[in-house]
Amino acid sequence: MKIIDMIIDEDKKDFKCYEILKNLLNNNLEFAKIVEKGIVNKLIFKFPDELWEKIKGQNIRRIDNFMDVFRDGANIGYCTVASKQLSYSLSHCYICGGVLPILDNTFNCDGSHTWISYNGYIIDTSLMLIISEKLAKEIGYQEENRYDPNMDPVYLATKEWTNDKSLKR
Repeated sequence: MKIIDMIIDEDKKDFKCYEILKNLLNNNLEFAKIVEKGIVNKLIFKFPDELWEKIKGQNIRRIDNFMDVFRDGANIGYCTVASKQLSYSLSHCYICGGVLPILDNTFNCDGSHTWISYNGYIIDTSLMLIISEKLAKEIGYQEENRYDPNMDPVYLATKEWTNDKSLKR
């Protein structure tokens, strides 16, 4: 079984959000080996159905559905926005910023990067993977800052609105 088949569900094969991941797996042998080893050792995972359900269930301004962001590939190059939006669906997480050199010269990226730290894992909305923090250095994550958004009352109010099921169409 190809690596890509292990991390992309059949119903999401055409989602454009996976373009960076596919490109890296095809053109960066070292990265592909790390991902394959991580999958086998249960240190790297695809986005589970539960997370996709949370993504579908969000209220989001200006677009019909947060899922559309991933379907259309609008997450690529906008890791800060996508990470923050996804964080609204998680109970307690940190938003991290730093550098991920493997993303250099990808769309709208100068190497700087934003991701979510959640229960010992990195949730990366550009790579579309959940990665054990044990593999962070091996993949190349260089964390420069870590922010607890739950300390911000505006974030908390937005999170409440984002997850309010009574507002869902």
